[in-house]
Amino acid sequence: MLKGIAQHHGGGCMMIVKTGEKGVEFIGSGFLCHSKGYIITCAHTINLTDKLAVIPPQPLNEFNQLTLERVNFFDVTVAQFDPENDVALLKLTHPQPVSVPPNLIGNESSVQVGASVGYLGFPFGQAGLHTLKVSQSIISSKVKSTNGTKQFQLDAMVHEGNSGGPLIDIASGQIIGIISGRFSPTGSGGHIKIGNHALGTESTISYATSINYARALMESEGLNV
Repeated sequence: MLKGIAQHHGGGCMMIVKTGEKGVEFIGSGFLCHSKGYIITCAHTINLTDKLAVIPPQPLNEFNQLTLERVNFFDVTVAQFDPENDVALLKLTHPQPVSVPPNLIGNESSVQVGASVGYLGFPFGQAGLHTLKVSQSIISSKVKSTNGTKQFQLDAMVHEGNSGGPLIDIASGQIIGIISGRFSPTGSGGHIKIGNHALGTESTISYATSINYARALMESEGLNV
């Protein structure tokens, strides 16, 4: 089942980066959502003053280098931004014709607790891992954040760098959410650290924001979903 998810969605997943005098810096994951060159990601990874770009994935079924020494990136602008619900819509500055699978976007109401899901992204891209990773989990619950944002709670340790990647319902093959982060039982960080890692911040509970918020941004942009 995950093989089909990987083949269907892997080519549309991208690294989100910021560019500047120091070169290219990885900030998160994202995915193509429309043939006009629009890309969905998380709002929290983006600083609106940064110059942003995307890097397409390496060939999915080849043995690829873990770290890319040179990259071809494509400039993007922020088309829509919803920090309250942690969703952003980017647009390629010079869009090329791209192919997006039909019926790509699903609906939160069709997803049941216990459903099997897959997710794609670039975990630890900030640490130099530049290969797309396919993972799986289940929907362990449907919750609302403190500000009311609808989220899927996942029974998986989603790693840093996956934020902004697609959450896919395996049964339908549709994207139902955007990976947003992992629950930390000690809040934003702990007092005891090994290197830069705070003890007590790991958990196997992660979150994905409902795709309906991204759908709303696409509709605000005048896109047919």
